[in-house]
Amino acid sequence: MADRCIHGARVVTESGLAERDIVIEDGNIAAVGPDAAAEVGATDGDGTTGSGDATDGDEVDVIDADGMVALPGVVDIHNHMHDDELFPDDIHFGSETASAVAGGVTTVVELPTQTPVTDPAAVRAKREACEELSHVDFGLVAGNFQEPNPDAEEVLAEGVPDFKTFTAEPYLAEDRTILELMSTVGAAGGTVRVHCETQGILDHARARTEGSDPGVYMDSRPLRAELDAINRMGWFAEETGCPLHVVHVSSGSGAREGARFKSRADVPVTLETCPHYLAFSKADVAEKGPFLKVNPSLKSADEIERLWDAVADGTIDLVASEHFPTYRAERERGWDDIWEPYAGLPGIETTLEFLVSEGVHEGRIGWPRLRELLCARPAAAAGVYPRKGSLRVGTDADIVLLREEDYAVDADDLAFVGDWTPYAGREWSARVDTVIAGGEVAARDHEVLADPGDGAFLHRGPAAE
Repeated sequence: MADRCIHGARVVTESGLAERDIVIEDGNIAAVGPDAAAEVGATDGDGTTGSGDATDGDEVDVIDADGMVALPGVVDIHNHMHDDELFPDDIHFGSETASAVAGGVTTVVELPTQTPVTDPAAVRAKREACEELSHVDFGLVAGNFQEPNPDAEEVLAEGVPDFKTFTAEPYLAEDRTILELMSTVGAAGGTVRVHCETQGILDHARARTEGSDPGVYMDSRPLRAELDAINRMGWFAEETGCPLHVVHVSSGSGAREGARFKSRADVPVTLETCPHYLAFSKADVAEKGPFLKVNPSLKSADEIERLWDAVADGTIDLVASEHFPTYRAERERGWDDIWEPYAGLPGIETTLEFLVSEGVHEGRIGWPRLRELLCARPAAAAGVYPRKGSLRVGTDADIVLLREEDYAVDADDLAFVGDWTPYAGREWSARVDTVIAGGEVAARDHEVLADPGDGAFLHRGPAAE
């Protein structure tokens, strides 16, 4: 019997927005439709909301959406949240999944940061640690592989079908190693994710980069390093028959390079980008300095526009946050020496609000494309669609309600513990109002109501087509 109902939301559909009610029962979506609330007694006779009773007399909790936009909970498949050897004690899977759910992310797939996770025992150990801390359902990625022959079948048996490697330091794998890794993983039914920057080009650029102020960092990681590596990994995937996922494409030119292989039928290739590559260019570094240090580096304003085009036309398959948590004080050190702080930006809590405000509301993409980029396509790539990333009857009741209002971004308004956001001061027009995960209200207005341990590990299979 129904226990919760969202009444009067504008639900994102394949064609746009449509006023619908969403009925939730036992953590799953039981009905979606214009009269669904009335059918479970969750509206009064005049159509207004009330604490309606289901047919057996049990009270239905009614959430009056009052025209807010509703879409599936965001599925973020690239984030760095838990590393005992790297992050301080109070930055961990608990603090970061709290930030995630505050921003409407109800499913995460976490990647290794400094500590490798390359065998079944390491997968199990990380899973157990994260299960105690997670506010949302989660999956894991195995990495960072620098050896050619992992226990791929055993890792897959643990519910982890993704294997991460690098063409650049600090986890550089040689070309022959990557080819062997792809052969092994592809034969086992998995996918290889690759950080695409060619180390030789980075070395060449770094040797010619002088100084330590923030502006020089971008010069040390040129666009050509990304283009060359995406090209080579595309051919490697075809040579080995292994599905390829290119993480954090930083440029429109990089997206076009990857599209050459997407257009071929030989092997699946998916392309991911991140909000910061759509939001910031090299020109922004003068103001924000080390608070924009990220790998690959930021590119030109022209590349941003080309990347938005690739997001809109389907060349880019999905958007993920690439969330990397640090404290403000740690990042401040980069003003004196940009080579000191780790590269990476926090962003999982702001991804949805950014893409609505600067994507949908600015006319760059429509609501259906937003749903594809943040919900359906990442869920498919993770092998959990339609259970996640959809509002189909029978699927997990993971739902986000957005209210459309103007405000200035402020780190003080976020759940993220690091006390900063690169988006501070930007004017946005959409804010996460209510987040439901597994049928329960998990956050309201960036206040986290879920508890550590509420999330469950997702035993995942190969990506869905």
